[in-house]
Amino acid sequence: MAEVQEPTKEAIKQKKKREKAAAKGAALGVEKFTVEVAGVFKPDLKRVMAAHGINNQQDIHQRLLINLIAADFATQAKMLRCVTTPFVVTEKVSRIIQAAGMKSLADDPLEPDDEIVSPPLTVRHA
Repeated sequence: MAEVQEPTKEAIKQKKKREKAAAKGAALGVEKFTVEVAGVFKPDLKRVMAAHGINNQQDIHQRLLINLIAADFATQAKMLRCVTTPFVVTEKVSRIIQAAGMKSLADDPLEPDDEIVSPPLTVRHA
């Protein structure tokens, strides 16, 4: 049977520190709320924060939640509407996708009854 190790003084100290912080947070009504978002938002979030003098991500998230909760139903619905940003596939990315498709065809040859339909080429004028 394995021996049970006693916690070190440092471990006991850290445990007490965490318990004290948790008790203080509970007394203030604070709880941890973890949000995971795609990294693609970070540059835009930093830009918005800088433009409005906000230097703490927790602060901006709290402000957004407070404003959402305080809004009337119609405004909440508008705030929660998913807005998609249009994007354009560049020539470089298009060629990468095409090359990957051709590699896939080379790696897994067509069956005799398979059919390839090529879309018509479109030329964009600037």
